[in-house]
Amino acid sequence: MTETIVLGLDGATWDVLDPLIEGGELPNIAAVRDEGYSGALESVYPPTSGPAWASMATGMNPGKTGVFYFLNRTDPDSFEFESMSSRDFEGRSFWDVLGREGKSTGVFNFPMLHPPYEMEGYMVSGFGAPKEEFTYPSDLAAELEVVAGEYEIKIPFSDPKYAGRPGELATTLLEHLDGREAVIDHLLTERRTDVFCGVVSVTDWMQHYYWKYADDRHVLHDPEGIDGESHYRELWRRVDDLVGTVHRIARERNATLLLISDHGFGPFDGTFYVNDWLEAEGFRVPAKQSKLGRARDLLFPHVRRIAEPVVERVPVLNDLATSVGRSMKPTPTETVDIDRSIACATDKGFIHMLSDDPADRERVVDALGGLFEDHDLEYEIFAPEDLYAGPAIDLAPDILYTIEDFEYALQANRSPTDEVLIERPPSPSRSGGHKRDGIFVVAGEGAASGSGARASLLDIAPTILYSQNVPIPTGMDGDVIKDAFEPAYRDDREIEFREYGIVEPSGGRGGDADAVREHLEDLGYV
Repeated sequence: MTETIVLGLDGATWDVLDPLIEGGELPNIAAVRDEGYSGALESVYPPTSGPAWASMATGMNPGKTGVFYFLNRTDPDSFEFESMSSRDFEGRSFWDVLGREGKSTGVFNFPMLHPPYEMEGYMVSGFGAPKEEFTYPSDLAAELEVVAGEYEIKIPFSDPKYAGRPGELATTLLEHLDGREAVIDHLLTERRTDVFCGVVSVTDWMQHYYWKYADDRHVLHDPEGIDGESHYRELWRRVDDLVGTVHRIARERNATLLLISDHGFGPFDGTFYVNDWLEAEGFRVPAKQSKLGRARDLLFPHVRRIAEPVVERVPVLNDLATSVGRSMKPTPTETVDIDRSIACATDKGFIHMLSDDPADRERVVDALGGLFEDHDLEYEIFAPEDLYAGPAIDLAPDILYTIEDFEYALQANRSPTDEVLIERPPSPSRSGGHKRDGIFVVAGEGAASGSGARASLLDIAPTILYSQNVPIPTGMDGDVIKDAFEPAYRDDREIEFREYGIVEPSGGRGGDADAVREHLEDLGYV
């Protein structure tokens, strides 16, 4: 019954996979690629999992989805932020379109798709969801718990207890992958649907953590230090086994298999502390705080630096250190005087203008470019209209930029030093960061052969619909990857478009921003 299977490897990039394939370590991913049509898949901007998976599901750019990060504005005149939720997906994702056409979809471990909602098939929420409510139908949760042994939605890889312990983290992630493979196998076998779409998040987490071990050019790489690279390679081999299981099932079903990622990966060799720079330039004015608040704001950057070596030696202190850190950490919007400031950076590090004067924006852009030029850094600066199109464009940050092709992390929190540009990653557990080029392979039923192609992440939703011979909503920005299919397959179906109309989401406005921020802290994102 399952005719299309989509497996997402969060953050996978050919830059990492190609050398491993050439070394014979990933025979299953190699077999899928050799069997089908493959290439680079360009992500959205920024290449962050929240906006990327939303655009993958809807086929729309962030200017239409309104999703630019995990926390987003809903009113251009407000500086209040709400978390992503299933409301950002419901009614306009490919599985909703399939449901209207009488087709069923199994959605598994999809980031920020919470709370789960009623659909034709089943839904398992991924990152951002609480353990209490993460499946539709609700009884599916207990089923997954039995199959996986103990079902965990996320592994907090940046937790201080894993600092300097790549072997301990690898053990945890390998157990997690065992459970994921068991669940995916079970769902494909016991809960068959027309389309299955599952996401593996470990591939993202492990690249953040292990990059410094595997990349001998990384600023933190220590050839005489702890051997983390062997664990990294072991994890990729375990992911390859999982891909092999899915590939086997796809071949048994004569199904079309899409292997994709939401973005690529590369090193974090530096960090830019944006709000510190804005304050130094006079663009951002700190909010008036109590002595305790000022102390909290100034001391927090040093807490993790001091705590990690302690917890590394005394792991039992980990929960206490994590709790203290969370209680101390202010959010970027808590520490700014909005009425007196010209600009402010929020969690992702992009800049929002608090002044309506275009001349002020020009001043910030000129100063930003001057800073990077003074430090001989390559950079790009964008306005929202350079990157997006759609009714939600006025919710985007006003100044978006990259440093050294995403190799500098952008941080809104305080710098741990007196410098705003530091030649090291924001934390040892985030030595790797996201880049735009992910992967795609179309294999199995109807797939052509070939490699070296380029496609957009926005093309995945219309391509899935095309594989099911279902009309594509006129509001989707992506295109069908036609060249990925054999001529005989293309002759058997036409690309049709249809105006489906707007379906209002059934849930509330947004998710729990505090809970999502806590999830982001667990993964070291903020």
